[in-house]
Amino acid sequence: MSPSSGKRSPLILPALVFLLVIGVVEGVIFAYKGKLYSDQRFQAVTFAADLRANAERELNNVLYLTRGLSSYFSVRHDSLEREEILNILRVAYQTSPVIRNFGVAVDYQLSYVYPAEGNQAAIGLDYRELETQWPDVKRAVEQREPVLSEGVKLIQGGEAFVYRDPIYVDDAYWGLLSTVIDAKPLLDAMFGVMDRDSRHRFAVRVNRPGNSVSLWGDEALFEGEDVVRLGSERGWEFAVQTRSQDAHWLPIFVLRIFGWVLALVTGLGTYSALLHRRQRLTQGARGQESAFE
Repeated sequence: MSPSSGKRSPLILPALVFLLVIGVVEGVIFAYKGKLYSDQRFQAVTFAADLRANAERELNNVLYLTRGLSSYFSVRHDSLEREEILNILRVAYQTSPVIRNFGVAVDYQLSYVYPAEGNQAAIGLDYRELETQWPDVKRAVEQREPVLSEGVKLIQGGEAFVYRDPIYVDDAYWGLLSTVIDAKPLLDAMFGVMDRDSRHRFAVRVNRPGNSVSLWGDEALFEGEDVVRLGSERGWEFAVQTRSQDAHWLPIFVLRIFGWVLALVTGLGTYSALLHRRQRLTQGARGQESAFE
């Protein structure tokens, strides 16, 4: 045995074994955390997609009704009378609990409103004189497409979604059908039940150029870490964060403690084996020395 090997510390190999076991355990924990993160990310994406689908479904229940009414007015414009218009709006109004009122503008003047009760302030208004609402009305007419406006402050009080569908007759603008939707019951129908899901927190907002409106939840969630963001064709954004990000701390803690104990036991066992081997070598060397004397 060389002098350098005899003087080598018996702690080096046990320390290396200890560090190796710790490294393996931490690698297992790292892989476990990665799988947890992937699973949570997938669950959050699925939840965000469900949010978007539910929002579209609840909203379309109302919007399809508006499109049907617009088509009817477009076809019957020559023979429509006031009572017929109000009767049609009354029947449509009774089909949905989230509709606050319908309004029909001939040209740009709001001529028919149902129900009139609570909405008298809106009757006779000219959209061109409403600074906050005119841009969306103009966009709907120019694009010949319905426009949904969120977070509209109503003249008669309250906040609502307003869905405006321009009516064209023989390729010429005739008027506008507006469906005013109470914001709170609609948002409750979209997100209320899903907000009781204890596994996720979420927020929803409208994010279009010149129109940013928070619809549900804390908008600061959009700036948070580990947040899944999902958009929609309407310009709505959904942010979802998994609440249970730290729910698996206990198995990770137990695994880490087990790893440290295993590393300590393995290191001590290696150290003990080395000492035993050294003792045997020392005793063997002494036996040889005695034989030569």
